[in-house]
Amino acid sequence: MAHVPLGYSALIAKFRLRVPPLHSTSELSDKTGVLSTHTGADGSVRTVYPRNRYRGGDTTVDHLTFALRKEPLNLTVLAALFEHQAAVDEVGQWLASSPGSRYARLGGFYAKWLAGAQFDYKLPPGTARVSTLDEADYVTGTSQLDAQFGILNNHLGPAAFCPLVRRTERLEALIGADLPGKIAAAINRLEPEVLARAVDYLYLAETRSTYSIEKELPDNQRVARFRRLLEFAGAPVRLDEAQFCEWQNEIISSIRAEYAYRDRQNWLSRGGRLRNIADYIPPPPQQVEPMMEGLAQVADLIRTKAAHPLIIAACVSFGFVYVHPFYDGNGRLHRFLIHHLLRQAGVTPEGVVLPVSASMLKNLQVYAGLLKDYSAPRTGLLNYVLDSDSDTILIKSPQPCWLYASFDATALCEFVFACIQQCVEEDLALEIRYLKAFDASVARIEGWLDLRQPRLTNLIDLVVQNHGELSNRKRAKFTELSDQEIARIEEVVRDEFADYFEATVKAD
Repeated sequence: MAHVPLGYSALIAKFRLRVPPLHSTSELSDKTGVLSTHTGADGSVRTVYPRNRYRGGDTTVDHLTFALRKEPLNLTVLAALFEHQAAVDEVGQWLASSPGSRYARLGGFYAKWLAGAQFDYKLPPGTARVSTLDEADYVTGTSQLDAQFGILNNHLGPAAFCPLVRRTERLEALIGADLPGKIAAAINRLEPEVLARAVDYLYLAETRSTYSIEKELPDNQRVARFRRLLEFAGAPVRLDEAQFCEWQNEIISSIRAEYAYRDRQNWLSRGGRLRNIADYIPPPPQQVEPMMEGLAQVADLIRTKAAHPLIIAACVSFGFVYVHPFYDGNGRLHRFLIHHLLRQAGVTPEGVVLPVSASMLKNLQVYAGLLKDYSAPRTGLLNYVLDSDSDTILIKSPQPCWLYASFDATALCEFVFACIQQCVEEDLALEIRYLKAFDASVARIEGWLDLRQPRLTNLIDLVVQNHGELSNRKRAKFTELSDQEIARIEEVVRDEFADYFEATVKAD
């Protein structure tokens, strides 16, 4: 059966656009019948329209109209398209022949906004304004009027940094679960002393996990510095170069301190001999500043409450690691930004941190996949050479701004929501169970056993780690206790930690 491309696919083919592969494509069948949708193993969606369901032609305007009406918005393709003067000229003719057309005006607006195109066009009096994004389908930001086209630009960010978030069923369900309310309720139920002890653990878990993701084992000084940074999260500061550099230098060694965004091309490669392969080539240095300024604009939506704080946190934090503005420490700062923005929004109160990195570490395959979904298609379009020692890189192909500027952040938002949900419903709840079981065990054991508090604390923790029994290797550390006393302690711990043990099995 012969199929021909429609919409974005047709525009890509016609203008030979070198863009990342489309996640959603449309095709026209030469048969009549019903519309069919096919989902690939990678989650890509192909929609086949029968001949009787498509009334357009094969011009640029026909396919642009179809893309804007029927397909998920793709700013990357539109920006690449409007680099071609022929496409801009066709939109200009479209505006002249149909000056009040919704889609002609959208086409003109995107050509102007994304590529700087200029049109001799005036909006007919009385023409209704049109929003760029339908709020039923997308998460939107504050609206800014483009008076020339009568277009209300409600994108989350500027053209230099513009994530798109689709309102999927899963995302809507996660938003409806009211995670901020659940966080507040879980914290308000705790006694101050129990909360303080839980927070100590959560800070430690978050710090260790964020380094573990990077496969690093930090010393105590670096752990302490990162905890101080987490405690600083939420301060009313502007996200500019100076602030990011200050945070950056809190978490890396002084010999690698950075006082400005990078001024050379960097890249990421996994370890291994003779690889000479870049797993990710971030934006060129001249694009870093405009992207970071756009990132700061998206982060400012926290202040205006224009969008859900977890959505803003996801877009900004992942956007930061995509830009990769520093030579080192980008991953840790990217995860720190989640805490910073959630605390700014009041989702997590001052002094409280959720172990988001610990949750990401538990779901490392998904997390790594989300990073790769952005990096691999873009790096795959570049022709580059790494020297034999992988010390320098030469990029032979263009790195246009539009290659990096926009991305579909829907899956990122779903992931961050799920991680926060896991933090609240599992990690925080589990630590509270641990503390309550620990206190109950201490109260019962202290009634008949005279053992210094640090020794007793260590003993209980070792028994819990081994699921209710002290291992033979650890038994040698407590020679002052008889076998009967150890057995009695194990029995108490198994009794008091029964619910905790059951919960840890379910969590695993």
